[in-house]
Amino acid sequence: MLKFIVPIALIVIPVIAISTWGAAGIPIAVILDIILIALSIRIISPNTVRTVEFLGRFDRILRQGLNFIIPFLETTKAQVLYKRNFPVEVEWVTKDNVTAYIGLNVIYYVEDDGSNERDGTIYKSVYSIDDARTMMKSTIDEQLRWMIVAFTHKEIFAKREEIGNEIESRLRIRLAGFGYKLDSIQVRDVKLQNTVMEAMNKVVETQKLKEAAINEGEAEKIMKVKEAEAEKDAKILLWEGMAGQRTKIAEGFKEAVDMIKATDKSLNAEKVLQFLLDSSRIETLWNIWGEGNSKVIYLNEDLEGRNMSGLSKGDKLIAGSELMK
Repeated sequence: MLKFIVPIALIVIPVIAISTWGAAGIPIAVILDIILIALSIRIISPNTVRTVEFLGRFDRILRQGLNFIIPFLETTKAQVLYKRNFPVEVEWVTKDNVTAYIGLNVIYYVEDDGSNERDGTIYKSVYSIDDARTMMKSTIDEQLRWMIVAFTHKEIFAKREEIGNEIESRLRIRLAGFGYKLDSIQVRDVKLQNTVMEAMNKVVETQKLKEAAINEGEAEKIMKVKEAEAEKDAKILLWEGMAGQRTKIAEGFKEAVDMIKATDKSLNAEKVLQFLLDSSRIETLWNIWGEGNSKVIYLNEDLEGRNMSGLSKGDKLIAGSELMK
């Protein structure tokens, strides 16, 4: 019967206006009908519903599209269905008396179950609770404080996932009782008081510097070991080369002595060797003389001091500088 009130009023108003003012009442009737229609129409946008109260009592739910109500007798209350974001921050003291700050991000919404009755989610979300955010914040505060006090400040960073799961489980039950549904909870930030954070950062920095120093020392040690090994190998190669050179020189002297002895049987090995050494000495001096402004002074064995025992007391040792005069 109530749904016919507006159509009946749209007919009754013009009749009364015309009967009262005659033809002059027609414009008045039209204006009144337009106002009545405007007050009766409710256009509901997507992700939104409205509850209708008839004289203050719940009657029905209006959903997306064009809807009508009875002006002055019916009023509406809106409820959104899209997901909403609610940031929450909680500050409390940990097990070891360090102030911790935990920031959460709660995503929740009202799910339309299609029911128009009082036990439906729409009715509960509108009439069971005045401010869902206040309820969520109090629930999260209670749960977080209970959890924070059970952890030390070092443990709390490793418990991010556990904290989020525990609060999500508890809050999901609470919200369902008020017609709301929890989508997810993210632990977006975990902080400690500034002095503790600075101390922790210094500990980490010191540890990293220590590791860097150890790595640098190991690298330097490895470089020195490699350099020592390289130097050792170089010296071994040098001495092996010198030993090979001496061997070849000795072999060359032996071949030369044998060759000279073969030409003159009266020569013994000592004389031949002395001759070769003198020849080598002369060749060396010649090479030195060939280097620019060099001066070569050849001294015999007596002047070199080899047969000094053969000099008598009256003999005079002549210096090389005197021979050059």
